[in-house]
Parts: sequence; C-alpha cells; structure tokens
Amino acid sequence: MKKVRIAMIGFGGIARTHYAGYTDLATRNVPFELVAICDIDKAQFEKQITINTSAEPVKIAESIHTYTNLDEMLANEEFDMADICLPTYLHCEYTTKMLRAGKHVLCEKPMALNSLQCEEMLAVAKETGKKLMIGQCLRFSDAYRYVKKCIDEKTFGELENLNMYRLSAHPEWGFENWFQDDTRSGGCILDMHIHDIDMARYLLGEPTSVSVTAYNGQTRWQVENTRLFYPNLTVVADGSWNEGRKSPFSAGLRARFEKAQVVMQGYAVKVYPNEGDPFVPDIPVCRPFTEEFAFFIDLLLNDKENLENPPESAYKTVKLVELLRESADNGAVTLPINY
Repeated sequence: MKKVRIAMIGFGGIARTHYAGYTDLATRNVPFELVAICDIDKAQFEKQITINTSAEPVKIAESIHTYTNLDEMLANEEFDMADICLPTYLHCEYTTKMLRAGKHVLCEKPMALNSLQCEEMLAVAKETGKKLMIGQCLRFSDAYRYVKKCIDEKTFGELENLNMYRLSAHPEWGFENWFQDDTRSGGCILDMHIHDIDMARYLLGEPTSVSVTAYNGQTRWQVENTRLFYPNLTVVADGSWNEGRKSPFSAGLRARFEKAQVVMQGYAVKVYPNEGDPFVPDIPVCRPFTEEFAFFIDLLLNDKENLENPPESAYKTVKLVELLRESADNGAVTLPINY
C-alpha cells in the first residue's frame, strides 16, 4: 500500500471536524486520499452544521464522490479505510460491516453504545485481520501529552490532585435528535464525559474505584461529577450537557503538582510555579484530529502495532463508563474497578 484511500461514512456534525482534519493533513504530504463520503441524507452534503466546538463551514471538494447508499459506494469505490462518523448506536453495526468488507476502520468515540458491542467489534477485527482504532482524539493532543510528560517525568514533582471539566449546552444538531435519546447516545456521560474518563486512564492508568453523582434532564446522566480514586490522589471530573444555550463549549484541567500548578483551558496551557513567574510552555499548535489521522495512516502504511490508542483500551473506557453509571444510579456508591 503506497497511499491510503479513505471513505467517510456519515456527514453530520463531527464529520465536519474530520473533514477539516483531512484538509489540514493534505498540506503535510501524507500519502492519503479522501475519495468518497456517504450519508443517507443528500442534504447533509450542502448543509452547514454548527456543533459545540464550532467547526468551520465545509464545502466538499469536487474530486470527492458522494453517495447516499453505502452498498453503492462499496460497489463503485476502491478504498482501504472507512472513517465512521455515525451516531453512537450505529458504530458497532457499521464498523463490523466495513471490517468484513475488507476495510480498516477508524470509528468515532465512544467505541459503541455498550461493552458487549465493543467486544463484537474487537472479535470481528481479529477475525478479519483488519486494523480498528477509536477516535479518542485527545490522546493525540500535544497539550495533554505535555501534562502526561509532566506526570511521568515528575517535572514539577509528584501529582497531588487533578480536576477536569467538559461543559456544553445540550447538543441539538444530531440526526433525528439522537443525542436526546439516551438509549441511542448513552447521555452526556458516554458521549462527551468519556473524553475525560479516557484521558484520566491515559494520564494515570487504571483507578482502583469510582464514585459518581449524576443528574437527569433532557437525557439521563446529563450532568455528572465523577471521582476516580487512585492510591495517592483523587481525580475529579465534571461533565455537563446542561449549560446555557448561548454558553460556549469549554473544557480543560487543573493539575496540582508539588512544585507547580498546570492549567489547561481548551488546548492553551500555562504553568504556575510555586516559585518564579508563570510561563507558557513551548507546545505545538494543537491539531488532535490531524495527528490522529496521521497516526492511523502511518499504522496502515507500515503495518505497525497500535501502542498509543489500541481499541482494547477504548473498550475499557466504555466498561469504566458503565461502572460510573452504575454508581450514579445507586446514589454515588463507591465501586471497585472490575474489568
């Protein structure tokens, strides 16, 4: 394989961000080509959708073929990788379909609606020998990688506490209002809060136990306060789909070390040492989707093992979210990790 040919499946809200990532990646001479996009609603190819992260308007290049029927696209297009940007409840069905069609798959997060579907996806990937990766894009953010480096190398001493947050108005741009139906979206706790849950695992490994307080609103688990317990510290993570409709999306963290505090707002990082002046570390401009795509394309071209973001890890994050929901549904009871 000299070049990875890619087809996107689904062209709703998050697909706009993916498309922008591929456009950015094209400026870096990475050997890939976006050849086709499929969505059952033809209007999606022209519609401009504003999501909570405010993706820029998209105009599909004339060289990219568009389809409203997936089987027709499979019959007419030669491609190596499917990028699945469908609602969560469709992830398992279309990932397994693409794997069995002989395609490698990058599937948006969360991996699936539940851990049983994740297990099916892993089994089919193994059965077909095709690569599968889940879009936990923050693992490819240089800002979060800087925080991980500070933790691993004890740049400012031991980490003493970590607070994370991810807050948004309720998403109203989804196909057939699927976000509002927790049986299809899993609620904020699975759809959006999962980013910080996965990031806690990426930064610190597996917690020993969890406790969650959650509130229902337009969906179940619409607002949550999660506590992940580690041997020497507690991670607190807040998630919300209940911010004001005009309120901007916001996300970040505060990491308190022995000798400094590292604060991230969006992807902007600033360090506040115990002694000396605050400073902004030298971190590249953050393009997590671009880096995510570049990483997966490199895996395919060079048949590498995925040590950075394996699907087995995304499966564990879904398992952990299921445990969080169990805690929340039982009065914030503390539950030991059982996966």
